[in-house]
Amino acid sequence: MIVTGASGGLGKELALLLIRRYGCRVLGIARNEKKLMLVKSELGDLSDRFEYLLLDVSRRESWTRLAEQVNSGTFIADVLINNAGMLPRFAKFGMYAHDEIETCMSLDQNSVIWAAEHFIPIFEGREGAAIINIASADALCPLAGTSLYSAAKSAVRAFSEALREEYRGRIYIPAVCPGFIRTDIMKDQGHSVSPLVKFFSMPSEKAARIVLRRANGGRSRIVFGTDAHFMSAAYKIAPVLSLRFFRFLFRASNLEMFSDV
Repeated sequence: MIVTGASGGLGKELALLLIRRYGCRVLGIARNEKKLMLVKSELGDLSDRFEYLLLDVSRRESWTRLAEQVNSGTFIADVLINNAGMLPRFAKFGMYAHDEIETCMSLDQNSVIWAAEHFIPIFEGREGAAIINIASADALCPLAGTSLYSAAKSAVRAFSEALREEYRGRIYIPAVCPGFIRTDIMKDQGHSVSPLVKFFSMPSEKAARIVLRRANGGRSRIVFGTDAHFMSAAYKIAPVLSLRFFRFLFRASNLEMFSDV
């Protein structure tokens, strides 16, 4: 198993669960070695089942290096979980700097495309092979203030679902669309996260259990979280009015994190 963004949040919980409950060997990918070492130490007697590699998955050459590791037999894997991502600060699109745009699209969108480019040729034909892509509820209902994130995650969902049909029966490629999860992804907001957002957010340990249980069941699209289901239903019923409604909620909340929306 390969898990990107394994140093914290959902990625860390996925790695721990894969090892503790499913007896897998996991290669964790992230940029922060200190956090990866903490994950390894947390496993105690099972720490030998966790290896890590310091890579920036927002760079295509990192995927080339990772694929070489797998091709050479340095680490045997037939499942990749594309979890690494970022949520840019809530703001109107015109307020983002060029480097913010490039960073978000490279990490949230392009990394998934590069992963497929490098690992579909490796995994195709392997029994039980899977590329599990973590998208977002924003892929089901774009929100004002999250234009970059919504665009990137919508691309991940659509890309995953197209690949699912192209490689059906050869590689399992689901799109995972969760609602808010309590992870470090909110750190890029530049504001403290409100108690209300925390209240509606799902613990990352619970999210990891849902992802793996439903993936084991072969679900094509994995949607979970009350907020995710509500956003999806609202957008299907009233795609224009639902966006206005959510923007109204942001503005009416008077929360600092939504002040630029």
